[in-house]
Amino acid sequence: MRDQADWLLRNIIPYHVAEQLKVSQTYSKNHDNGGVIFASIVNFSEFYEENYEGGKECYRVLNELIGDFDELLSKPDYSSIEKIKTIGATYMAASGLNATQCRDGSHPQEHLQILFEFAKEMMRVVDDFNNNMLWFNFKLRVGFNHGPLTAGVIGTTKLLYDIWGDTVNIASRMDTTGVECRIQVSEESYRVLSKMGYDFDYRGTVNVKGKGQMKTYLYPKCTDNGMVPQHQLSISPDIRVQVDGSIGRSPTDEITNLVPSVQNPDQVSLGSENNTQARDTHPSSKKPWKEPIKAEERCRFSKAIEKSDCEEAGVEEANELTKLNVSKRA
Repeated sequence: MRDQADWLLRNIIPYHVAEQLKVSQTYSKNHDNGGVIFASIVNFSEFYEENYEGGKECYRVLNELIGDFDELLSKPDYSSIEKIKTIGATYMAASGLNATQCRDGSHPQEHLQILFEFAKEMMRVVDDFNNNMLWFNFKLRVGFNHGPLTAGVIGTTKLLYDIWGDTVNIASRMDTTGVECRIQVSEESYRVLSKMGYDFDYRGTVNVKGKGQMKTYLYPKCTDNGMVPQHQLSISPDIRVQVDGSIGRSPTDEITNLVPSVQNPDQVSLGSENNTQARDTHPSSKKPWKEPIKAEERCRFSKAIEKSDCEEAGVEEANELTKLNVSKRA
């Protein structure tokens, strides 16, 4: 029983934090150079279908994709990265939070490269996941930033490990003002990552809520040989081009296409890692479905849609007959 309790605790909070909680029962720590990413499945709301099984099957698909991210994170190469939480269809992770994992003092920025590689691999995971989708492709958008932050555990029951600070807020803004299928980084992170050999596109000046104008950069770099497909470069609808030709967000614009919004991670209601609390802001009708769903479930789903369509057609036909009868009497 004790081993099970330890296993559960270490799956809720990082191992090094769990060990300290056994001694002090509290934990908080400042970090001078933490890395943070927010990775959002930007079109999950288009996939979400509440009319089928109350939407729970859509969240089963989302949970399967989040599980693939978790499996990727479990690889030894990414041991310096901690999953913080999921917020709706957004995955939040950070690096540089465990000082004991630093191999030596000569590479203090190494964990940032590992975190960036993890973000790149998340893009690949989504591409692989889409190969099993019918008529639908999920799109990932990532925001990256690094700098000072605070990590700690909140509560005495249902413990929550989280991070706070301006660095975290900017990482969130890099996501919400970002571009589908690309990683947007702040100028400070660009300076570090470009020295590691990564090539970026200079995007321009983005109007970031709470920070004003910020220069940002996009990865991968768009080249003449078409490494980045044109359809992947569509700008989020809440981004506007400034008069000077740069790109920015209106301070009054609100993000409505996320489930839920990720405007400020400090103000977002914190849910479980399975994220059954997210809501659909853009309900739609017929949706494609995940291949692994059982054949009978897909059949039942299709019949439900056909029945709904037939009922709608019947109502329209009845309305037309009523109109004809009224016109004849007149």
